[in-house]
Amino acid sequence: MTAKLSLRGRWRRFALGLPTVLGMKPRGWFIPHRYAPLLPPPGAQPPYPAIEQLFESRLADFTAVLDAVDAQATALEGLKTLLDQSWFPSLDAAVAYALVRDRKPRRIVEVGSGHSTRLLSKALGGLGEILAIDPAPRADIADLPGVRVVPSTLQAAPPEVLDGLQPGDVLFIDSSHILMPGSDVDILLNRVLPKLPAGALIHIHDVFLPYDYPAIWGWRAYNEQQGVMPLLATGAYTPLFASAWAERRLADRLASSVVARLPRLPDALPASLWLEKR
Repeated sequence: MTAKLSLRGRWRRFALGLPTVLGMKPRGWFIPHRYAPLLPPPGAQPPYPAIEQLFESRLADFTAVLDAVDAQATALEGLKTLLDQSWFPSLDAAVAYALVRDRKPRRIVEVGSGHSTRLLSKALGGLGEILAIDPAPRADIADLPGVRVVPSTLQAAPPEVLDGLQPGDVLFIDSSHILMPGSDVDILLNRVLPKLPAGALIHIHDVFLPYDYPAIWGWRAYNEQQGVMPLLATGAYTPLFASAWAERRLADRLASSVVARLPRLPDALPASLWLEKR
C-alpha cells in the first residue's frame, strides 16, 4: 500500500524510475518485495516507543536547549531574512545557532550544504572552520568566512576530510537520506560515527523520530532514520534535541520562545536530531 503521491512526486518517480528499471542508467533503486502492498503507507506507523521513552527521559535537557535558543533571541531575530525558507526551518536553525554559540566548536564538517552553512558561519563568527562536502555546492557558500568547500560526493572525497574532529566539534549530516550499501548514509552511520571521539556533536537533518516520515514525503523513499534508531538504542549517543518531537511535546514552551517570532513557511517541517557521542 502506498500513499497518494503529488503530481510532482509522480513525475519525479517516473523520470528517475524509468531509466532505472529499463537498465539504461541507475537513478535510484528498485527493490522487489512480494508483500510490499501489505506495508503501511508513509506516515501511517505509530511512534516508536523506545525512542519516545528515550526522548522523554531527556525532557529537561531538551528544554535547556530552548533556554539557550532564547538567550540568542536578539541575534536570531536579526537573521530573519536567512530563516525565511523551508530547507532549514527556523526551529532547526535556531537550535543549531544556539548550540554552536554555546559549544564553540573548532571545526564543523558538513555533509551537504546550503542554508545551514550560512547559518553555521554566522554562529561561528570567524572563530572556527567549516568544511562543506557537497557534489553540487551553492556558489556563494565558498565566500563565507571560515568555509572551505569540497565539491564532491562523500564517497569520492579524500578520506582525511573526515579526520581530526575533536570533542566539541560537529559532524553536520544532511546528505542523501538513503541507507543502502555504500551510500553516504551507510558510510556515515557505520564507518565515520564509530570513530568519532567522545564529546563530538552529531547533527542529522530530516529525521522525524520517534515518528514516521511524513506522508507528503512518501515519494522520497527516505530510510535514513531506520538506521539511526538502532544507534540510539545502543546508548552510545546522548540525545541533545529532536525538533520533530519537541514541536509536539514542548509546544507550549515553543509558543513562548523566540522561535515563535521567526519566519516559518507552511511547508517547512522541523526535523533536526542532535546527538553527543559518549
